Amino acid sequence: MKVHEKCSVRAGIVLLGVALCGSAAGQDTAAWKVHPSLHDTWNFQLGAFSANVDTTARLDSTTTGAGTSVSFEDDLGLADRKTLGSFLASVRLSQRWKIEAEYFSLSRGKTRAIDRTISWGDQTFTANTVVTSEFQSDTYRLSAGFAFLKDANSELGVALGIHATDISASLSASGVAAETGEALAPLPTIGIYGGYAFSPKWLLSGRVDYFSLSYENYDGSLVNAGAGIEYRLFRNFGIGVGYRHVEYDLSVTKSKFAGAINYKFGGPTLFAAASF
Repeated sequence: MKVHEKCSVRAGIVLLGVALCGSAAGQDTAAWKVHPSLHDTWNFQLGAFSANVDTTARLDSTTTGAGTSVSFEDDLGLADRKTLGSFLASVRLSQRWKIEAEYFSLSRGKTRAIDRTISWGDQTFTANTVVTSEFQSDTYRLSAGFAFLKDANSELGVALGIHATDISASLSASGVAAETGEALAPLPTIGIYGGYAFSPKWLLSGRVDYFSLSYENYDGSLVNAGAGIEYRLFRNFGIGVGYRHVEYDLSVTKSKFAGAINYKFGGPTLFAAASF
């Protein structure tokens, strides 16, 4: 288990323990009249995301130009479904202003014989070569939101933020040097978010973040969207289900990655929520 995965597990255990301890002292339903997630200062979510993944990338050569557009699932055999963990935290600076941060990571690898010749960076992998491929992304999201509509049971707001993704894509084979493309894409986003509590225990929420423009070494678009429904078991602790979709369509011109990436994943989520 990688270091960041161990940290996520430990953070989840601590979060669950704190939430249960905090909710142990009296859990009369009448103790809260509004859904806590809409009003508490601190909110946390620890989730499991079952993602259906579709990855196409091209790594250009410094000498011969454009490389081969490669499907990492179809051409290289990477798993097209992966379960990953996510961690989200937010703090309300007031009832209308909040700051939110999130982290999740997706890592896959495979060794198999390829069916066609692939030009990847400055290396060429001929048909029938046994190729080891790896694709990893670490995503960090930070945003500041303002709820222009806010009452006891609902909120609707806009958010400005940064959606930074650290991507690494590598191909290697016996007799052929490993070729790796690495890019950190810190993309600015604008989004809209909302929540509606149709009882003190049930909350429906969602958000959409979007980016589309030419920005320094990047040209393309980013969509991050999700929705979920949460049920409060106790005043400070709840569980929920939802759906998440993330999609990048980027052209990159950097020294460690010159090429293109179309990377999307989406699927159902389960999460535990706590607020104080």
